[in-house]
Amino acid sequence: MFIACHLFLGLILGLALAKHLGDRRLIGFAALGAVLPDLLDKPVGHLLLAESLNSGRIFAHGLLFLGLFLIAGIAIQRRHRSFALLAVTAGALSHQLLDTMWMIPVTWYFPLLGPYRPYEFTDYFGNAILAEVSSLSEWIFLAASAGIVLAASRGFGPGLDRAGRRLNFVAVPLLGVLIFASLYAWAAGLPESILMAGAGPEDYLLLAAVGAIGIVGVIRNRQLLDLG
Repeated sequence: MFIACHLFLGLILGLALAKHLGDRRLIGFAALGAVLPDLLDKPVGHLLLAESLNSGRIFAHGLLFLGLFLIAGIAIQRRHRSFALLAVTAGALSHQLLDTMWMIPVTWYFPLLGPYRPYEFTDYFGNAILAEVSSLSEWIFLAASAGIVLAASRGFGPGLDRAGRRLNFVAVPLLGVLIFASLYAWAAGLPESILMAGAGPEDYLLLAAVGAIGIVGVIRNRQLLDLG
């Protein structure tokens, strides 16, 4: 999945953690964790290791990465009573699940099944940016994410507060349209559409699932988002 989709799911997860644990800062930590695997693996795999692996799904997309973060997070929570690193770990887990990493077992279970497999890409970052900006789903997730960020950061100015509330009100119907369109694309067997560049059937189902989780998350956290 693309970056805005990961970010949005991380923010929704962060809202749930913030509501349950009473700490709004966890919204940001979960969102960071949701994009962290790509922030780490993409530059390393496609730039530093371009001549050997040229893969953007390596260490930070594996269970070993999650395990190390989980152990460190538990230790920090017990010593400092902070759930920050555990929230990052939860966000990273959501990233791996959206990327269906179990479909790439060599990477997900590394190093148990052997070394990473090399790939071949031409101008990876240029094509990735083009795919991002040409995918309607990314713009919807980006708008919904902006609403959550502005709402979580309220107090910086009345203009930003109003913008956040408006985006959050608009997010629910937009996500509803995305769910309907994604399910239609999946049922019709569309190989690719404006919803998501290079999408396959499983991608449409994931888009619909993230949209549904987003709607539930926004509605259940109306108070945190200052929606009344």
